[in-house]
Amino acid sequence: MRISHEHRFAAPLADVVAMMGDEGFAAIRARASGAQDCDVLVDHDEDGSFTVVMRRTVPANAIPAEFRSFVGSSIAVRYTEVWSAPELSGERADRGDREGTFALEIPGTPGHARGAVVLRPDGDGTAFGLAGDVQASVPLVGAMVERTIASAIENALPAELAAADAWLAAR
Repeated sequence: MRISHEHRFAAPLADVVAMMGDEGFAAIRARASGAQDCDVLVDHDEDGSFTVVMRRTVPANAIPAEFRSFVGSSIAVRYTEVWSAPELSGERADRGDREGTFALEIPGTPGHARGAVVLRPDGDGTAFGLAGDVQASVPLVGAMVERTIASAIENALPAELAAADAWLAAR
């Protein structure tokens, strides 16, 4: 199942990239998505690339009742974003685009989401885009699991982006 989302930040690209790579913001972002508990790790490389890993525990009431008996009262979710280093030459370097990948995994379940994230200058702000696929290889109920994961992402992402807007506005 395909998912996508676009958003515009009212801040320059450099500020948005710095925010995305900030461990304090990552924790705020995880809590904004409904996490009851979270662990965050941000790892920066010398070339400007960075990886954000969020391990969060979310209430199981976000999933259909028929699946709750399989997961208990909460669900462990691992979300990883890997942002590439800034381009040094070419069209993307001229614009300043930053690209990355994301992966959402629910350990112990057959469902996951993977895709791409991008930040691009947009006038005096920054455009954010996410596009990916949700997959669940389970006979008979795979499509329902995919819809559940896609819905959870689509519901959490606006809350995370609202937290990001507030973070940027406070700076």
